[in-house]
Amino acid sequence: MPKIIDHNERKTQIVEATFDVIYHYGFEKTTLREIAKKAGLSLGAVQHFFPKQKDIYTFAMDVIFQRFEQRMQKVEQKEEDVFENAVNMAKQIVQVQTEVERMENDIWVKFTLMATMNPEYQELKENYRKVNLNFAKNIISMLYHNGYLASSIHIEDKAHSLIIFITGLTFESVIYTQYYNEQVVEQKVREYLTGICKVQHA
Repeated sequence: MPKIIDHNERKTQIVEATFDVIYHYGFEKTTLREIAKKAGLSLGAVQHFFPKQKDIYTFAMDVIFQRFEQRMQKVEQKEEDVFENAVNMAKQIVQVQTEVERMENDIWVKFTLMATMNPEYQELKENYRKVNLNFAKNIISMLYHNGYLASSIHIEDKAHSLIIFITGLTFESVIYTQYYNEQVVEQKVREYLTGICKVQHA
């Protein structure tokens, strides 16, 4: 009797191999053949689930963002001081707590750079930016509605500024990994949010 293949398990196996190959060799050297080799599968087995390179890249990035959103939901559900919650929410975008999170950060940076030069991925890149921007809006809105921000501020503008800061911090943490751990990231996020909040919370 032929072995029944769990499709979700097999796709997870393939995507984890994809992460490993991209992390160590970059998108430009990542091929379906290399992914199959890393996953211990035949090329045909990988192509059964992902016929084209774009298919597996799209799925892999979706997995990263699903994990990202799951972390966000966990933080948002915590009941604590509003400012502390904002700090913890913003920290989730700059993932340095575990090696897996650092790898996901690294892949996100590499994908962003690759997509910038490849029109085929522009829409996907913009969709991910919207996810981050909406999350930044949630942080700013929470601070605003709880009296931490001046009534004259424009939430959309502040959210854009926050995501620019977070994106820069993410790139820094990937390029200069030796200088960024969880404590450093928290300090930088805390300093930024304190700077935009009212003086009494500094």
